[in-house]
Formats: sequence, C-alpha cells, structure tokens
Amino acid sequence: MKQIERQQRRKDKEEAQEKGKEKGKFEKTIGALDIPEMSSEELMEQLGKMKAITPTGLAIHYNLKVSTAKKLLEDLREQKVVTLASRSRNLKVYALAQ
Repeated sequence: MKQIERQQRRKDKEEAQEKGKEKGKFEKTIGALDIPEMSSEELMEQLGKMKAITPTGLAIHYNLKVSTAKKLLEDLREQKVVTLASRSRNLKVYALAQ
C-alpha cells in the first residue's frame, strides 16, 4: 500500500513539473526586417544626403541590425554604388561613388 502511494506521489510530482515547464515555455519569434531595396530612389537619395555612410548610421536610419547594414553596404560596394572612403580596425566609412 505504501509503495502504491509513493508511486502516485512521484507520478503527480512529474506531471506538475511538466505543466510548469509548459507554462515557462515561450515561442521564439524572429521579427521581419525591413531591408530597403538596393536600387530604390529613396535609398540613393538618403545615401546622397549622408556625409559619411557608416553601418551604424544606416542601421539607425532604416531600423536595421548593424550586421544587416554591413551586408547591405558590402553589396552596394560590390555593385560600385558606394566606395570605401576610410577604414579602421572596427569601423568602415563609405562614400557615394561619383
């Protein structure tokens, strides 16, 4: 009889832990990024207005992650839309190609 009670308590305890884990779980969602089209007039106009084009400045203006802004600027550099004006160990400054 005592053994059956222990088994029942153990089973109840395990079920309570599983319910607790389910309550603690949350669904991880990855937000969509609004990456501007590289050939859009708005992007080119905005790049023309900027004195120094940096990944951080672009990320702030377009509400992007800095890593996404870096990739965007590298793609624009490969397309020869912007040129690398200056570079340090942890900062790249671009200028609009003439």
